[in-house]
Amino acid sequence: MKNFHRVVLIDLAKPHHHVADVEKDLAELQSLVKTYGGTDVIRIIQHRTKPDKATFIGSGKVKELQYIVSKERISHVIINSIVNHTQLFNLLELLWKVNPVIAVWDRVDLILHIFEKHARTAEAKLQIEIARMNHMGPRIYGLGGSYFSRQGGGIGTRGVGQTNIELMKRHWKSQIKRKKEALAKLVQNRLQQLERRRKNGMKSISIIGYTNAGKTSLFNLLTKKRKIVEDALFVTLDNVSGKIHLPSLNFSTTISDTIGFVRDLPNTLIDSFKSTLIESVHADLLLHVVDAGDQKIFEKIGVVEDILRELDIDLKKQIFVFNKIDKLNGVKTQAVSQLQSKYEGYHPQFISIHSGEGIDSLRQIVEKTLHT
Repeated sequence: MKNFHRVVLIDLAKPHHHVADVEKDLAELQSLVKTYGGTDVIRIIQHRTKPDKATFIGSGKVKELQYIVSKERISHVIINSIVNHTQLFNLLELLWKVNPVIAVWDRVDLILHIFEKHARTAEAKLQIEIARMNHMGPRIYGLGGSYFSRQGGGIGTRGVGQTNIELMKRHWKSQIKRKKEALAKLVQNRLQQLERRRKNGMKSISIIGYTNAGKTSLFNLLTKKRKIVEDALFVTLDNVSGKIHLPSLNFSTTISDTIGFVRDLPNTLIDSFKSTLIESVHADLLLHVVDAGDQKIFEKIGVVEDILRELDIDLKKQIFVFNKIDKLNGVKTQAVSQLQSKYEGYHPQFISIHSGEGIDSLRQIVEKTLHT
C-alpha cells in the first residue's frame, strides 16, 4: 500500500494488570498496523475496570486523544478490542472536531482491511465483503448512516430519516444474501474437487496455526514451491495447495496452506471464512505450526484450538510442529522437553525451517500418521 498512515493505538487495562503485559498485547496490534501500511505514533493505555459506556476510553482520555490527533496529524485511531458501534461513533464524532476525515476502527475493522489488501481470488473477496457487511451492519441500523458518510466510501448522509434507514437495512440484507449465494457456488465447485480427490484415493494435509508462525515457509519447503513469505500478518489469505511425495508409502498427497488464525475473532468473522478453511475441514491430517519462541505460545495454541472446535475439526489427526527452535538459544533443551511432555498426544515435532533441523523427522511422522 502506497499510503503511509499515521496511527494511534488504544488499549484498556484492568487496574491490577501491569503496563508491560498490556504492551505485549499491543505488540500484535502494532504488527497488524505494520501489515496494513501504517506506523503507530503513540499508544494510549488506560487503567479501567471496564470500558466507558459512551466513548470506550472516557472523557479525560478523549481530550488527550483530540490533542494528539490534532498535533500529530493522525489519520487512524485503532482500538485493540471489539467495540460497541455506539461507543465507536461517539468517539469518532468527538474526533471530527479536530480532524474531519479521521478514521476510528476497532480490531476487527483493521483485520478486515488487511484481508481486503491481500485477497486475490473471487472467493476470498466475497468472504471479505460478507464479513465486512456482517460487522458493519449494526452501525448502519443504529447510526442512521452518518458514520459511513464520514468514514469514506460509505452509505448515507447526515439527517437520514427512519424510512431511509429501513431501506438501507433491507438493501444491506439483500446484498449479503446475494453475496452468500455467489460464494456458495464457488464453495460447491471446490467440494466437488475434494470429492474427486478422495475417490481417487488421494490423502490430504492442511497446514494450520496462528498467523506468522511459519506456515507458508513450511509449505514452500515441503512442496518446493516459492509462495511469497513476508514478516507480516495475514499474507496468506487465498488457499493454496501443492503436492508432496511420501517415499515409504510410494504415493503423493496434497498439502494446503491456509489463512493464519488470530485472537478475538467474532464468530461472524469465522463463519465468513469457513470456505477458506474447507481444505482443513476435509483434510486427513492437520499440521499445527507453532512459533516455539513466542512469549504467548500457550495462549496462541489455545486460540487455534478454540477455532478448530468452532469448525468442529478439533478431533482430527494433528501433528504439532514447533518451528523456529534455532532461536531458543540456551533454553532450547528445557523448552523442547516441556513442550514434548505437554503435547505428547499430538506427536510434537521440533524444526527450524531456516536451518532444516527436524524436517526429515517431520516427514517420517507425517508418513506414519497418514498410514495409520
